[in-house]
Amino acid sequence: MKLTYFCFEGTPQEFDASEVVRELVQQWPGTVDTARRVPRVVADPDSDDDVDFGWLIDGDVPGVAAEGQETVKEQLALNPAAQQFIDFMAEAGAWESVGVHGIKRKTWQEGDPLDYTGYLRLRRKGSQYGGFAYVFASTGVVNFRLQHSDEIAELAPDAYPLTKGNYRYRVNIQIRDEVTLKQALALAELAYDAT
Repeated sequence: MKLTYFCFEGTPQEFDASEVVRELVQQWPGTVDTARRVPRVVADPDSDDDVDFGWLIDGDVPGVAAEGQETVKEQLALNPAAQQFIDFMAEAGAWESVGVHGIKRKTWQEGDPLDYTGYLRLRRKGSQYGGFAYVFASTGVVNFRLQHSDEIAELAPDAYPLTKGNYRYRVNIQIRDEVTLKQALALAELAYDAT
């Protein structure tokens, strides 16, 4: 069996208007998954607006510093599995000595705030290693400090190996639902224990 997977980013209107996307989808047999909202995180049920601009996140994103909350919430608004991502952050962020951090960009100078726009780093305090997981709020992708193996494939069938980037971080999974959430937490525990 051969599996080809494409991921397109854009609004539904952009997809409808794109002849290229339409041609690509028609060329491949099989099913086509489209992102859809899973109504678990909507914080404003009294609104009667007809336009959906994404999720409204009620409360704080677990573990994220106050300076990064607004940025991460904006990214989560684009994630169809926002609730599962929040559940991942709540559980993994509650483990002993885990901190959630933004990133110091190359141009960072003393006194500059951390950057929360790309990804967050989950790190065990006192560890000599970098983060045990890097999480992307907008997509739900989690990159682990693990090497892909048969054990990993059995533990998390939806995880996939990476061949580029830092050689220590070779396992990714995208949190899309409760099943992938459980797999991501199992991988996070392995990476946490290894750091």
